[in-house]
Amino acid sequence: MPRSSEKTISAILDAGFRLFFKRGFARVSMDDIASAAGVTKRTLYYHYTSKDALVGAVLDQQNEQSIAAFRNWTAPNTPEPALFIAGLFAQLSEWSGQPGWTGSGFTRLSMELADLPGHPVRKASQRHKSALVLWLSDELSSRGISAPKRIAEQIVVAMEGAVVLTLIHGDPKYFSFGCNLASKALTGELE
Repeated sequence: MPRSSEKTISAILDAGFRLFFKRGFARVSMDDIASAAGVTKRTLYYHYTSKDALVGAVLDQQNEQSIAAFRNWTAPNTPEPALFIAGLFAQLSEWSGQPGWTGSGFTRLSMELADLPGHPVRKASQRHKSALVLWLSDELSSRGISAPKRIAEQIVVAMEGAVVLTLIHGDPKYFSFGCNLASKALTGELE
């Protein structure tokens, strides 16, 4: 069992991440997380008063890692917006080819709890998707795109659709479709 509070919290969040993203919210118990983290249930509840609070903390931590992954996926020295977007969708397609890929955990967990708009999962997912739009808007702005936030929102819709449809159909062709839609957003063909 981890001894320091920092190590304990890290172990809990790591275990929660692995389990929630693999099995969803409803199919994971606090007993499962305590066991995977190597802590007692009492220790788990000392740090997180409920499964709802824990999953919110897991997603908040994952938000930072996810945005960092998007930054790493894209070439900051690609001045041409269309090439930047094409590279982003190519990376998404590559991501979908990883063994055991299950799409965006933020989206999947939000859909699982769609009837609970105030739930920590829904709030954390909203913060994540807003952070994704902000990051993309900044990237587009640095490449001279006017109305970058509106276009970033359209591109994120194309990304989300591509991820969900690739997950449903098991076919990465949806990333090409999404990239085509994102290209149209860049040129103003979408409204």
